Amino acid sequence: MSSPHRQELLDFQMNDSNFMKMIRMGRHLSAKWKNALSASRAAGRAFDSLDSGVPEAERCHWMDMERATLNTQVDNPSTMDIFQLKTNKGAFPGLYITHAIYSWF
Repeated sequence: MSSPHRQELLDFQMNDSNFMKMIRMGRHLSAKWKNALSASRAAGRAFDSLDSGVPEAERCHWMDMERATLNTQVDNPSTMDIFQLKTNKGAFPGLYITHAIYSWF
């Protein structure tokens, strides 16, 4: 096989591969879109469930804090620290994690 023939075959193979990817792309993106929509709906339901448990006064306070932070973030970037999640990890006395061995039969 000569060098130009080899190059021609490689070009044909790459072009065919790219063409087939392009043909199948619509079906693949459609499936991904459907999965994204269902995940978005599930996330929305979870957020609504979580949001319904927060008292209205607390929600208004958080929104005021957010508005004030977004208005002053250019002058003072440290105000963005309110968006950092700060939690204290609870201690569970008597809870020990053990390593389990699973065997599949």
